[in-house]
Amino acid sequence: MNGIKQLLANRVFRIFWAGEAISVLGDQFYLLALPWMTLELTGSPSALGNVLMAAAIPRAALMPVGGVVVDRWSPQTVLLVSNVARAVIVAILTALVIADMTQIWHLFVLGIAFGSADALAFPAYMSITPRLVAEEHLPAANAAVQGTSAFAGIIGPAVAGVVVAAVGIAGAFAIDTLSFVVVVTTLFWMSRLLRSHSASQPAPGAAQPAKPPMATRDVARAVVTDPVLRTVLVIVAAINLGVLGPIAVGLPALVRGGLGAGSTMLGAVMGTFAAGSLAGMLAAALLPRPGRPGPVTRWTTGGLAAGMALLGVATMFPQLLALVFVTVFSAGVALGYLNVQGLSWLQARVPEAMLGRVMSILVLSANGLGPVSYAASGFAAEHTLSGLFLGGGAIVGLAWIFSRSPAFNNATT
Repeated sequence: MNGIKQLLANRVFRIFWAGEAISVLGDQFYLLALPWMTLELTGSPSALGNVLMAAAIPRAALMPVGGVVVDRWSPQTVLLVSNVARAVIVAILTALVIADMTQIWHLFVLGIAFGSADALAFPAYMSITPRLVAEEHLPAANAAVQGTSAFAGIIGPAVAGVVVAAVGIAGAFAIDTLSFVVVVTTLFWMSRLLRSHSASQPAPGAAQPAKPPMATRDVARAVVTDPVLRTVLVIVAAINLGVLGPIAVGLPALVRGGLGAGSTMLGAVMGTFAAGSLAGMLAAALLPRPGRPGPVTRWTTGGLAAGMALLGVATMFPQLLALVFVTVFSAGVALGYLNVQGLSWLQARVPEAMLGRVMSILVLSANGLGPVSYAASGFAAEHTLSGLFLGGGAIVGLAWIFSRSPAFNNATT
């Protein structure tokens, strides 16, 4: 509880936290409206997978560049620029929908632009917290930020589903645009406070990062030759390959096709997943920090693999609707807990001067296979939803196998 009180006393962190809370709430409207609009335009899960892939390719390809930019400039500056870009992109999409001019190629072009902006935003977002709070407060800070994101994921999809049903997709995109405007304002405010702190007295996050002493190729080599970090990258890649596409493509296809339900039901399912993530993040913040990441990773990846397999079973029996909700909630718990503990462990382990590039490598590991996951999920969803989720569970099972690596199991936090 003392750590939480100290976080709340940190004005700069409070501003960052509030801005991100509004931003991720707006994101939920985008994340529901985009797949729903794609399915309405095309009626094809494969097309949805391709639209998501269009954003994922530049996001993955430009991620190393984003890491270099973050290490050479402040994360808050990079976040500011990327959020301005994303606000403009979503505003354009909103205008197209209002004018009833949206075509599928618009979604591809805007998706590419959005993914490029994400390549800057992701490593900056994952690097900024250690500059705002002390190391011993990282688990609580990460749990607060990610937990708020998960809470927004609970209420956001449900509200977005109602908004889409009531006023149309344009309303959902407009709300997301406004959320970006708010977060840009808070980042301007936060940057001014950080400059003020640095002019008076040192404070967490006040110092501007120095030019990185290590070349980018040396940072990459250090990561891939470290047996623990190498194992982390493989685990993250396997989890995201097995979960990212099946959840993003499979759940909308399951709700719209397998269950024959509307956007409100999709919002309820997505909200349940976010509720599980929030529960996992709260557990990570409140429970004692594990001494070794290996055992925790084995339990969570094993549970996640089983959950994906259960979703495959649920698609065969639409009457077992409760099983869908229980399964997505459980999967959310596993991912939420693993995200907070894993990110905090990495932030404490990696030197600040190379943190942006290491985080970009981590995000690249998470999202680099995103295009493959989206495309494969779209193809699989056209033919067999149960096979999509069962295959995802099998891939996550690979993460469980790698989590048994001796070097990873002997690593300490």
